[in-house]
Amino acid sequence: MGWWRLIKYYRHRVVRLSSTSQSIAANLAAGSAMSFTPFFGFHFFGAIGVVWLLGFRINMVAAMVGTLIGNPWTFPIFMLVSYHVGLFILSIFGFYEENTHITASLREQDGSGFATFITHNFNDLFLPTAAGGILMMIVAWPLYYWIYHYIVRGAQRARALRIKRKKRASKLSKRKKDKSQ
Repeated sequence: MGWWRLIKYYRHRVVRLSSTSQSIAANLAAGSAMSFTPFFGFHFFGAIGVVWLLGFRINMVAAMVGTLIGNPWTFPIFMLVSYHVGLFILSIFGFYEENTHITASLREQDGSGFATFITHNFNDLFLPTAAGGILMMIVAWPLYYWIYHYIVRGAQRARALRIKRKKRASKLSKRKKDKSQ
């Protein structure tokens, strides 16, 4: 129940933003597309940068909500796809050797296992994932934008219609009350 409540809360927050549907969709799409990159901890700032570069109005709430596409369930898939796309792209340009060796041991004697793993495998893991992630981000942004634009535009129209109906119902009940007196 908690996850659905959180999703509904953010949906209401996004629909009630005062920006245009294009601006909200651009921010949501930038946040979602940044999830393909391995720049963990910087996805929000990257989304803001992408929106600024594209010339849309920056909306921090929408960008933050867009980054929620990247989560513990989707990151492994996104990183795997980005890694393989990056390997393909780097091999086309001759930067990738077919027989690279990734050190699989995370346990080191000095206790710096993860840091050592990353530094030993930086060229073999991070660079292909970054290259593929940036390409996937560029490809995914228009798709996300199109989807979010129609969702947000429809939700904003439905909300405006609900508000209009409430005002009309309020005026009618006020008229009936005035006539009865």
